Amino acid sequence: MDSQQAQREGRGVGFWAAASVAIFFFLCTFFLVAMMIGSLTAWKSLVAGTEAPEDKYIEEVVSGSGDNKIAILPIRGIIRTEPTALLPDDTATVESVQERLKHVKKDDKVKAVLLLIDSPGGGITASDVMYNDILKYRKDLGKKVVVLMGDVAASGGYYIAVAADKIIAHPTTVTGSIGVILPLINISDLIHRYGIKDDSITSGPLKDIGSPTRPMTPEEKEILEGIIHDMYERFVSVVAVGRNMPIEKVKTLADGRIYTAQQALEDGLVDKLGYLSDAIEQAKELAGLDEALVITYEKKWSLGDLFKIAQGITPPNVRRLFEWPEMDTPRLMYLWLPGFTQGIITR
Repeated sequence: MDSQQAQREGRGVGFWAAASVAIFFFLCTFFLVAMMIGSLTAWKSLVAGTEAPEDKYIEEVVSGSGDNKIAILPIRGIIRTEPTALLPDDTATVESVQERLKHVKKDDKVKAVLLLIDSPGGGITASDVMYNDILKYRKDLGKKVVVLMGDVAASGGYYIAVAADKIIAHPTTVTGSIGVILPLINISDLIHRYGIKDDSITSGPLKDIGSPTRPMTPEEKEILEGIIHDMYERFVSVVAVGRNMPIEKVKTLADGRIYTAQQALEDGLVDKLGYLSDAIEQAKELAGLDEALVITYEKKWSLGDLFKIAQGITPPNVRRLFEWPEMDTPRLMYLWLPGFTQGIITR
């Protein structure tokens, strides 16, 4: 080994040693700051003593004036039941929507809700629960709900939207994708090529239906297609009721395709095109208000939340960013599949 090569290897070792030390001190600093901020937040809440400990959200004014209010509820990202480790306040979770709705229901001054939906969809049950919560809020309290679509309001995102009184799409919104998907990958040919065997033991011939390690049988395919059909029919009926549209017309639109905002308007999937100011004016009009205070509910961060974020920088959770969400086991989804979305593979 000559001296130049030894110097290069020495510099390489030195670089990685320095990088390791830097990462270690970064993590230590992060945890220290997280603990300080968490302690300060807890101390501030105790001193103020004005909010109940169980309240996770605080009201913030966006614009407007007056005694009456319009509450903005965001639904962004993959619709799911639970938040990810890195996103403890994931606005597209059932819990997040339900917690914000609790605040809305307790405030008699809130006369209308504005849903900001920017989502390609997600889990069937999560989408249906959010849809039902919004519909129930409208019926039980007699309040108005307006949806403003963002970049994407497709599949499960559109499913939730049809619970509203009016749907406004941004001029550049992509929506539609009315349908169901059960993502399944089959690697049986690859396994066979390398001599790998699946020795799974089942209690019945259909217990491992959808297994990726063997070809799907015609009977299994028929069973899964029947489940997809039932979930599809529910989606179609929800759209038909929400948009006051004949089921047969909905089915002509519900072949899974996506629509531009203008196409959705022409087909009756949305009511108008516009921006946030237009959606606020629509909400005020439906609620019979001349003026209103537009508010939103922001998460009150706790020490536990900060530790959740801190845990998210560990390798297992970083890897979760690049995994298919909610796909530990095969599941039916109301989800549009554009490929990569904000670094997360959706399917």
